[in-house]
Amino acid sequence: MKFFLETTKWADGYPNHVYLLDDSKSKMTAYVRNGTNEVFKFKKPIRIDTRGRSFKEVPNTFGYNTKSEDDTSVPKWTITGSKGDLYVVQKIDNQYNCSCSGFRFRGNCKHVEQIAKEQS
Repeated sequence: MKFFLETTKWADGYPNHVYLLDDSKSKMTAYVRNGTNEVFKFKKPIRIDTRGRSFKEVPNTFGYNTKSEDDTSVPKWTITGSKGDLYVVQKIDNQYNCSCSGFRFRGNCKHVEQIAKEQS
């Protein structure tokens, strides 16, 4: 889990916020409204669509304990992609997610399919 500041330039001047995202940047666990330092945590992570949006990683200056979010009981697998890139597949609440861009856009990928097949 890392904090990311959205840097998207919105046509209507909509303010950008800081988001606490998982490694694949597909699930948001919490956010900080623009102009505040208060972290709003969700009961369960929610899906975030990052297409057409830009982000930059920022340090945790909010005093928020992200270590509790990094649950070591969550099963994780590291997969080497076809071009040598490393991806992390996790199983959270009986659902798989992957850090690859294909999973971010489609909600599924060959890495997840491979792990799901091996685990069944």
